[in-house]
Amino acid sequence: MSLEQLTSQLSKSFSANKYAECLKLLTSIKIQLIEKNLLVPSLSTASNPNDLAISRSILEIGALASINSEDLSGFSSYITLLTPFYDLASLPESPNKNKLLSLYLLLLLTQGDLALFHIELERFANYGLSVDELEKDEYFAIPIKFEKWIIDGNFNKVYELLSSKHSFPSKEFNLFEKELLDSIRLTIATNIESSYTTLPLENLKLLLFLKNQADVKHFIDEMGWPVQNGVVHFEKPSTAPEDEINDDKQIIKNSLTYAKEMESIV
Repeated sequence: MSLEQLTSQLSKSFSANKYAECLKLLTSIKIQLIEKNLLVPSLSTASNPNDLAISRSILEIGALASINSEDLSGFSSYITLLTPFYDLASLPESPNKNKLLSLYLLLLLTQGDLALFHIELERFANYGLSVDELEKDEYFAIPIKFEKWIIDGNFNKVYELLSSKHSFPSKEFNLFEKELLDSIRLTIATNIESSYTTLPLENLKLLLFLKNQADVKHFIDEMGWPVQNGVVHFEKPSTAPEDEINDDKQIIKNSLTYAKEMESIV
């Protein structure tokens, strides 16, 4: 099957939300793109902006099909392939660029990689917008807002937005709800371990935004925390700066206060 035929079938499959079929077709398509020297922009292909734009569109479908298939590793790989295309000033800007790059930033947040998040955000700003201007973009505003809340320890704001079934500009942003909440819970759990020796189960449930005792038990089992008479026990840290512990306790206090307010509303 020719590249044109494969691309046509890919477009139809993507429009029909047949993401697994898209990923299967993309295997053959990428081989042909390599053979035509179109998978990665080069000096020899820079004079053919139309071919490069088509290649970019194909890779964008690959990124979206991957993320909708919950293949986060595949999604990251497609973003890596797309980056050189987005760097090309000779190509007209893609309407999918901000959405895909924002989703990638959100993925970095779920992985807890704040350092790479900032590196990528600064690099994306080189596409013509400052970080302040990116905050006004409907897509970039989402990961930037989440990152600020996480840095400030305002996990409750992230939880509130995700649990309120907020209407995001693209359905793909909803796919990160579980991963982002899990990442936040792990951060809170780490703060708890470094700040407390014991904590009642009910307090732990509220702090971690868990819905029921079954979820609490599962989380405790995953963390390997011992429980006695309804109280969770943590190993006391041997050496930790006092100011760091106080910061952790303040974060936990803020989260617990909000969690109690949410509990009273429910």
